[in-house]
Amino acid sequence: MSVNRSGIKVFAECGFSGKAGESVLSYDEFNLFSDLKEKMVDEEMAEVIIAKAEKYLDEPIPMLPLSLYRDKYLTGVRSRFEQKHHGRRDMAFYMAMAESIERKGRFVTKLADVVWAILEETTWVIPAHSYHSPTAPTSTVPEAFTEDVVPGLDLYSANCCALLATIKHLVGDELDSISPFICKRIDRQIYLRGVRPFITAKYGWSGDVPGFIDNWLTNITSNILLAMALTTKDINTRARVAGYAMHILDNFTAYYPEDGCCDEGPGYWGGAGGSLMDCLELLEDISGGKINVYSHPLIKKMGEYIAKFNIDGKYYLNFADARPRLEQDGKLIVRYGTKCELPELTSFGKMVAANNNPNRYYFFGMCYRVLKDLYTLADKDAPTVKGYRTVWYDAYKIAIFREFSETSKGLYLATKGGTNNEMHNHNDVGCLVVYSNGKPVFVDPSHGSYDNGFFGPTRYDRWFMKSSYHSIPLANGIEQKAGGQFASSDEWCDEANMTVSMELKGAFPVEAGIESMRRTCQLDGSVIRVKDEVTLEREGDIQFNFVTVDEPKIIEDGKLAIADGRVFTYNTDLNLVIEKVENTYLPYDDLNFRGSWDRDCLWRITLRAHAKAAVSEITIA
Repeated sequence: MSVNRSGIKVFAECGFSGKAGESVLSYDEFNLFSDLKEKMVDEEMAEVIIAKAEKYLDEPIPMLPLSLYRDKYLTGVRSRFEQKHHGRRDMAFYMAMAESIERKGRFVTKLADVVWAILEETTWVIPAHSYHSPTAPTSTVPEAFTEDVVPGLDLYSANCCALLATIKHLVGDELDSISPFICKRIDRQIYLRGVRPFITAKYGWSGDVPGFIDNWLTNITSNILLAMALTTKDINTRARVAGYAMHILDNFTAYYPEDGCCDEGPGYWGGAGGSLMDCLELLEDISGGKINVYSHPLIKKMGEYIAKFNIDGKYYLNFADARPRLEQDGKLIVRYGTKCELPELTSFGKMVAANNNPNRYYFFGMCYRVLKDLYTLADKDAPTVKGYRTVWYDAYKIAIFREFSETSKGLYLATKGGTNNEMHNHNDVGCLVVYSNGKPVFVDPSHGSYDNGFFGPTRYDRWFMKSSYHSIPLANGIEQKAGGQFASSDEWCDEANMTVSMELKGAFPVEAGIESMRRTCQLDGSVIRVKDEVTLEREGDIQFNFVTVDEPKIIEDGKLAIADGRVFTYNTDLNLVIEKVENTYLPYDDLNFRGSWDRDCLWRITLRAHAKAAVSEITIA
C-alpha cells in the first residue's frame, strides 16, 4: 500500500513559480515581523528568559573537543556531544534575548565569548547527521574545508545560522562595541555554511533527491530564510534563496496527502506544519506581504491537523515517534488560524497559549518563532474549545471518535491503519487508543530516548516499536514488519455510526500464517466495542493484546476494572493473562515513558487461544 500524495505545489498554484524576482525586499527595506503593528514584550516570558540567562553567567562555556565529536562514532552514544553542543547554543540564545530585553550590558562579554566559540567550531553539523557532509561516511573527524568547497547542511547547521543571525539582529551593536569583526565573521560564516550550500547543493531532505520528505525540509528552510534575511545584502542572492525556498516547500506540500495529515505524529507537527508556518511568515516579511499562500486549502488542512489530534489539554494522539503530552506553541497556532482564516483553529491556539507553561524550554533552533512569541501577548482568557466528534484521515486510515464535544468528558476512541512505512514509523498498523474523561486508558506506549541505532537497523528491536506492545492482535508470536508492503486493507469508516473496520493480515509477514485478521471498532453511545476476528492457515496461537496504563483488577470472570473507573469485558472462552510491561533493551523507567504517563510501568492485557480461528469481543464502559 502506498499513500496517495497530494502532488499539490502550493506556491506554483498560487502564482509563485519559485522565482522570487521583484517580490523580495532589499536588506535595507526588510522588516522582521512586518505584520506586528506593535511589538509588546510578553513580560512573563521575558522574566523567564532573563532568569535562565542569569544562570549562564556563572557557567563555563561547554567544551567541544575532537574526542567528543568522535565519541558518537566510537561508542554509538550521540547524547554526550549533543548535550554540550546544544548547551552552547542555549547559552548564546538566552543571553542574547535577555540582553535585548534589558539593554544593561551585563550579558555582552560572556555572549561574545560564546558566539566566538561557536564561530570557531570546525563544523555546525552534528556527528549523528554527518551523512549530510561531504566527508561522510568515511571519517570520524568533522569536515574542515576551504571556502572553495561547499559543506554539509543539516538541521543543526541551519539552526546555528539562524541563531547567529538573530544574535546579530538583537545585539549586533553591543557586539560591535567589542569588535566589528564579530558581526562581520557572523555574516561570512552564515553565507559559507548556510546560504551558499542551500542554493548550490542538493541534499536528501530537500525533496530534490529521491527519498522521504519530513520536518527537516521546513525547519531548515525557515532557518536559512531567517539567516539570509538578516545578513545577506546582495539582492540577487536574497531572491535566489527565497525562490529556492518556495520550490522545495512545494516539494513538501506535494509529498503531503491532500487531507493534511502529518504521518510523523503531533509531536513533530511543530517542526513540520509549524515550521511551514514560520516559512510562510518569513516569506511574507521578505516580500513585504506579496508572497502569501495562506488561503490555499492544503495549508489550512495542515494547520487543522494539530487541533484534530488533540485529545484533551496537553494530551495528543501519539502514533509513531510522538509523546502523548506535548507543549504546543499556542501563539504560533493562533497566528496559523488567524492568517488562514480558521476561527476554530484560532480559538484552539488561544486555549493552548493560555495554558502554556511560561517556564518551558525555548528552542534555539526556532529563533523566528520564539522571538515572535516574545513580542506577542497571549490572551489569558482562554475560550471554551470543543473537540472534533469524528475525524477520518483517509491517507493514513486514522479514525477518531469521541462521545462528547467536551474534551474532558466521556470516551475517546482512535485507531490507525495505513502502512509500516511512515516517517518515524512504529510497527503499529491497527493500533487502538482509548481515553476516558481526558485520561489515558489504552495507549500507544510512546518512545524512549534516542540512542545509537534508533533510526538504524536495530530500530525494531525496541519493545515499544513492536506490534506486540501495542493494542493489536498477534498470531503465532510473529510481529508485524516494517515496510510499505506491510499494510492494512479494505478499510472503511462510518462516521455517522462512529465505526471503523480494517483487515490487518497484510501488516504481518507470511510466516505468521494468517488467513484473515479483521478489526472493527465502534463508539456506541457510552460504550466502546472492539471485535477482532482472526483465522489462521492452520491451528496456532492467537493473542489479543491491549496495552493499558493501570494494573487491571479482576472483578469476576469476563470482567476487569481498568483505568479511570472503567470496566473491560471480554468473552470467557479466551484465556486471560495480565502482565507488567518490562523489557531490558530499553527499560520502562526511561524518562520519556515516565514523563508521558506519570506511571512506574504499563500493563498488558492478553486474551489467548490455541485454535485455527478465534474471535475477541471486548467492551469498555
